[in-house]
Amino acid sequence: MAADMPVKAPPAAAPSWSGFYAGVSIGARWAANDWQTSDVSPNFAGAIVPTAGTGGAIDSVAARFGGYLGYNAQISTSWIAGVEADFGWADNKKTATPLPGTAGLFFGAPLVGLPSGTVKETWDGSLRGRLGYLVGPATLVYGTGGVAWQRLELSANCTVVPGNSFCFGSAHNETYASTRVGWTLGGGVEHMIGGNWLARVDYRYADFGTWSQTFFTAGGVGIGFDDRFTAHVKARTHTATVGIAYKF
Repeated sequence: MAADMPVKAPPAAAPSWSGFYAGVSIGARWAANDWQTSDVSPNFAGAIVPTAGTGGAIDSVAARFGGYLGYNAQISTSWIAGVEADFGWADNKKTATPLPGTAGLFFGAPLVGLPSGTVKETWDGSLRGRLGYLVGPATLVYGTGGVAWQRLELSANCTVVPGNSFCFGSAHNETYASTRVGWTLGGGVEHMIGGNWLARVDYRYADFGTWSQTFFTAGGVGIGFDDRFTAHVKARTHTATVGIAYKF
């Protein structure tokens, strides 16, 4: 009779998370940029009095497309550690007219022909560590953090107009670009589907510090006129994506 008893099948082995993986992602990137203006027309220090504050936000949101590559090591039955690099592109761009901090009085008269300005972010990338906990054999909740890069462009332009013109030396149209280095922190949830496929939802915050840039230096220095001002832009981003990767 014992020979006729059913035999219980052994439990299925838990999937392994160890190994290299590569994937693609799509989502959105919110750029939070705080623009402050100082040293307006320094040859006339004290003659220009701001009437609308010295700064303001120039924020934008854009679709982001990217890819990522990493390695996971399953260090216990519940914990995963790894490293990941990613690269993405989005067309974050916002123009403010007038530029924050440029409205004011010059020798008591309102300035006219105020400059406009644009903040633009294009590509970004990061290199991060990851640490995650398996809430189930196929579901990972993780945190991530490391170094981040962001391509940032600042533009400003103005024309000479009749009256108490902000640009009373000459018209200007200038753009400066910089690859900013900062830090990033975030987290997400990743789920193993179909054997070697990993689907995820991810969020990260990044801070790239403050970039100070002087505008309108060409033709803007002299006893008769001075068109210069200095921009201080604090750049931060919020990035949310969904992705799918293949584990090798």
